[in-house]
Amino acid sequence: MKNTFDAQERLILIILAAVSFTNVLDFMVMMPLGHELSAIFELSTTQWSTVVSAYTFAAALSGFASIFYIDKVGRKQFLVFLYIGFLIGTSLCALANSYHQLVAARAFTGIFGGVINALLFAIVGDIVAPENRGKGIGWLMMGFSSASALGVPFGLYFGVKYSWRVPFVAIVGVGLNLLVLVIKYIPRLRDHIGKQSAIPVHRQILMAGQNKNQRNALIGAFLMFSGHFFLIPFLAPYMVVNVGLAETDLTWVYFCGGVITVFSSPFIGKMADRHGKFPVFMVLTLVTVIPMLAISNLSAVPLYVVLAITTLFFVVGGRSIPANALVLGTAKPEQRGSFMGIRAAVQQLASASASFAVGYVVTQNVDGSYAHYPLAGLIAVVITLSSIYFLKEVKSEY
Repeated sequence: MKNTFDAQERLILIILAAVSFTNVLDFMVMMPLGHELSAIFELSTTQWSTVVSAYTFAAALSGFASIFYIDKVGRKQFLVFLYIGFLIGTSLCALANSYHQLVAARAFTGIFGGVINALLFAIVGDIVAPENRGKGIGWLMMGFSSASALGVPFGLYFGVKYSWRVPFVAIVGVGLNLLVLVIKYIPRLRDHIGKQSAIPVHRQILMAGQNKNQRNALIGAFLMFSGHFFLIPFLAPYMVVNVGLAETDLTWVYFCGGVITVFSSPFIGKMADRHGKFPVFMVLTLVTVIPMLAISNLSAVPLYVVLAITTLFFVVGGRSIPANALVLGTAKPEQRGSFMGIRAAVQQLASASASFAVGYVVTQNVDGSYAHYPLAGLIAVVITLSSIYFLKEVKSEY
């Protein structure tokens, strides 16, 4: 049984992780810039949650639409198309001059960025053997970790010091170079074409809902991401206004969390392959309760206390690694792309719904501080723990 990656697989995974880095960074850099953007565009809490959820709602719709054609075109061809659209959208974000322009630009970017997520997972499923899939997803998730450790602090620093537009311009610059590497080194990956089931796609969607295994996987994923994103949109603003951090201190929050997860993500993937995907997911989910409640109830404390709690929050976010490996294993190879499109739509819908809903839970006091964030934390915990019930029933068969 092969338990290591060859040179070509490693190169592909590194490029995919780099693509994921820019894709995730474009989304994540909005969070720590929330306080500044809210001040510049004079946004209410509901308007800010709309800016965040515009991306994810658009990504959910495009992810759902992608299931009709994602398995009918070459993986590389589709990735190049999506990445070009993503870079155009990120450029529009940098050029936005009003609340409505920003919402429109975020929605345009989400149309492409959300499907990139599904496609990257499908490519990993195509090139990595099932026994190494947890490790492969761990490598892919390093893009997320690197975006936190390097990209977000860098983007936040220059965004606060110079202009909030600078991070988006930098993402486009890096992305153009990555596009060249994708074109040069990613294989065509067309073996899945022509092997699709004769069943129409709309029937496949209904079958996914009727298939208990896939249904539980999708519900579990929806709950996992919903719980996470019930905290994320107001994490940075709450830390600045209520906890008393300087905006530049937020760079340490993302840097420390990101550096640790660069190492913890591959380790979690390895543990999932060795000890079972669900057991590792369950342990991480139970531990998640601690930082969720701590973050949402923080008052004025020293920076090192904040960093200890937020870094743990980043690390246990690695529960998505075994969870995604479980979900990926419920689809046959010839339907993997379309099913991961459904999964991506579910993820983005979960993120969008939670990001939008929390804007009605969290409010601002007269002095500008945020109220009811502890309630948001409690809701996040309940939703997150409920994901265990559904994912424990999932059988990863392919």
